[in-house]
Amino acid sequence: MKKLLLLVFVILNLSVYAQKVEKDLKYYYYNANLDADFNEYLKARTKVDTKKYDFKVPSSPEFFADLKINEAKVFRNERTYAEFLSKYGMKNAGEYAQLWFSQMISLKSFIKKNPEFYNLTTEQRQSVIDKWYFSGVAAN
Repeated sequence: MKKLLLLVFVILNLSVYAQKVEKDLKYYYYNANLDADFNEYLKARTKVDTKKYDFKVPSSPEFFADLKINEAKVFRNERTYAEFLSKYGMKNAGEYAQLWFSQMISLKSFIKKNPEFYNLTTEQRQSVIDKWYFSGVAAN
């Protein structure tokens, strides 16, 4: 009886182990679109890309110098980013900050649920994002 229980226990553990999905580059390359947060990120990125010509982001050397010094403070939240952009004369800074932060929040929530994604190299992550982004753009 003990041997039978041990055999059942071993089989159950093997079946649980077999169900675990290894999230590597191949997984994300073929299955990232099944995640709701990843799809929200792609939608938000599409909005940013379609409206990017409506905005003129400051490009002065002072802007970039100040951004480099105060990066953590500027990107703390949507309001501080909008205030920083407005400081350098950007019109519609609030709307731009809202679009930009919606994109970043959805990407952060995807990475929080899928920490293995951040273990990929920068090029691999960008390749996965581009694959799903451009396949969605081509489908529309």
